[in-house]
Amino acid sequence: MRITNSRSITPVFVSRLTWAILALLPSIASAQVQLDRFYPPVVHIGGETVINAEGKFPTWPVEIVSDRDDVKIVVGKDSGQLTVNISTDVSPGVVWIRMLDNASASKLVPLLIEPIAATSEVEPNNKIIEATPVELPAVVYGKLAKSNDLDTYRIKLKRGQTFVASAVAHRLLRSPMDAVMQLVDGRGNVIVQADDERGLDPQLVYEADGDAELFLRIFAFPEVANSTIGYAGAESFVYAIRLTSDTFVDHSLPLVVSADHSIVAAVPHGWNLPPKPEVFQSSATTHSPIVNYVPSALGWQWQTVLAHDAVMIDDVENGSVAVAQSLPCIFSGHIAARGEIDRIRFHVNASTRYEAVVHSRAHGFPLDSVLRVVNFADGSEVVTNDDVSRGQYDASVVFTTKVAGEFVLEISDLVDGHGPRHAYSVVIAEAIPSADLSVAEDHFIVIAGSSVEIPISIVRQNGFDQELTITADGLPKGVVAEPVVSQTKGDTSKTVKLKIVADKTALSQSNFQIVASVAAPDDASSVGKFTAKYRLHEITAVEDLWLTAVAAKIN
Repeated sequence: MRITNSRSITPVFVSRLTWAILALLPSIASAQVQLDRFYPPVVHIGGETVINAEGKFPTWPVEIVSDRDDVKIVVGKDSGQLTVNISTDVSPGVVWIRMLDNASASKLVPLLIEPIAATSEVEPNNKIIEATPVELPAVVYGKLAKSNDLDTYRIKLKRGQTFVASAVAHRLLRSPMDAVMQLVDGRGNVIVQADDERGLDPQLVYEADGDAELFLRIFAFPEVANSTIGYAGAESFVYAIRLTSDTFVDHSLPLVVSADHSIVAAVPHGWNLPPKPEVFQSSATTHSPIVNYVPSALGWQWQTVLAHDAVMIDDVENGSVAVAQSLPCIFSGHIAARGEIDRIRFHVNASTRYEAVVHSRAHGFPLDSVLRVVNFADGSEVVTNDDVSRGQYDASVVFTTKVAGEFVLEISDLVDGHGPRHAYSVVIAEAIPSADLSVAEDHFIVIAGSSVEIPISIVRQNGFDQELTITADGLPKGVVAEPVVSQTKGDTSKTVKLKIVADKTALSQSNFQIVASVAAPDDASSVGKFTAKYRLHEITAVEDLWLTAVAAKIN
């Protein structure tokens, strides 16, 4: 495995000159910058791409803040126009971008980074005879802009080639669409159809049984089903599709790694892989996890890092039992065959609380995991679980045994689903009492001489029963937070509001964090500080929130 150059990520802050001018201007709170999406939604390594920022921009030009200093973004003269330059040594993945004007900041919006230049759909292309021709490998992009819109692409395959088409829309681009892809022949006969393979995004694989000219088409339904009959469409239905008959990295294992050795020998899985593919690993940014990828190949995998150390256990063949020499541990594998049950044997101490957590569905895999803990000596069941909560299909169990001894964790699929994409990593560790704090936005605004309240949700885990004092770190000059206490019981145990107060001179754009500390530390407290997060994606969240302090409006 190779490691790309690690770069420290330093946000680009608004210049002193900009704010010196701004200080002379009134703020207009109702006219705020609004960044909805980028189009095209994808840029490529080793080149320059002109993209359009879609949204509302009361003033132009704007300032740009991103989580990657290896991606150069230049603001154009025309409103919404940006030029993105990426050198040849940049890794694929996502760059998260925020826009700032003189009185507001946008949410963070993702922009995909792919190894090859992307090709736009050409309208009209609803019909097969109108299909946009594509040379493989390719990344194509488009927009299902209106009801009953379909986009069609023409490809050529040779006998024996394995063709992969993987769409990116709802899962990473946040497009509010449930897409479907079909591979059809020249008469419109469906050869393969794919739906909800990577979350709501489709992915299809086809092995050509002869030389052929085929057609890939994509259409969509709303993210939330309604009574409308027909295909849906809107300006927000933006997508990209990776198309190849060459190397495609579907995923790599493990999906999670230990805090003490985040760089491990990742094993890629996919189609058309060479015998010993060389896996590269990029550094995590402030907003995105580590990326595992094979240079020049399409496809990559996010890899998250645990907050604690853990031993990595090697995969074993179906029917064998993996053995954890110590805990915490991480075990990864696939439910590859119908009825398969993977097993991990481990030792526990009496009266100690443990937890086992599956990482799979949140990473975009179809596994509907089931966890079961049994006594190794007699096979008696200790605990089982198949869903953490409604709509969350990654299983998790917490258990305590009265006696020390050997126990076995069993992993399977609830509905006997199986295959090369039923991948998972499972973590077994002591269940440490902790608190998870979250906010509903990643950016906030406060008017000078006024205040803003930020609602904070609190989830107390594994018996955490300490009072928390919640405040803010890193606030700019002239802005303070009024600390608030979350009690162990009652309404404040689950939600509180943090009040941010700005004096009449406050004027800034900057990062800050919301932090919670144990109000009355004692010997029973093993963890004393927590940071509130905003979830960008199912597996990645930001702790660095954004605060805009602006001058009071002049009537």
